[in-house]
Amino acid sequence: MTGVRDILPGIAKPFVLATADAMTDTLPVPIAEIINPATSPLEFLPFLAAHESVDLWFNDWTDERKRAMVQQAVELAALKGTREGLIRFLGFVDAEITWLIAHPARFAMGRSAIAVRPIGHKPMTAHYLVKVPLVAPANPFRIGRAALGRRAFTRVSLEPLRRARMATVVAKAPETLTSLNFAWRRRARFGDGLPFGSIRFGEFIDRPRL
Repeated sequence: MTGVRDILPGIAKPFVLATADAMTDTLPVPIAEIINPATSPLEFLPFLAAHESVDLWFNDWTDERKRAMVQQAVELAALKGTREGLIRFLGFVDAEITWLIAHPARFAMGRSAIAVRPIGHKPMTAHYLVKVPLVAPANPFRIGRAALGRRAFTRVSLEPLRRARMATVVAKAPETLTSLNFAWRRRARFGDGLPFGSIRFGEFIDRPRL
């Protein structure tokens, strides 16, 4: 490798030679490997994420998910404010949109029957039904706690809901309002027309829309 010293004239003084050496990068640093999200060492990934202006990041993500976020950062930034962008960001927090509606007025002709949005729908707001599975603790009863009262059981973590909200905020355009509903399960009713014996009355089924 040709260094700066190699192109100096033979009359160069010690100070000039020292400056030339300082300008010559001969350190064994694999720069190309470090700045590539697919090959970068794990300890460098947060710095790459900051360099790419990543807005959604959780330290307990898998290494594969962190690398994917850094790799897609530029593409995701261009998709902010679009439905595709929201779908992609929600995918990083294991959430998905199952139904959406966005009307510019509180009353929308043809869509305002009782129990069907958007009567009272906030103006200029996109309303999403988001599926975020929550995992109940394997043993919610805490040994040694009181048998009665709220402290006797371990609560289901609502962290997935918080992360879904954060992903939605990151994905939306600054001038857009969003409203999220996580009630993607509801009790079965006779009017659902389910096959006889497939599910008992009152059990929960997936909710395709609000």
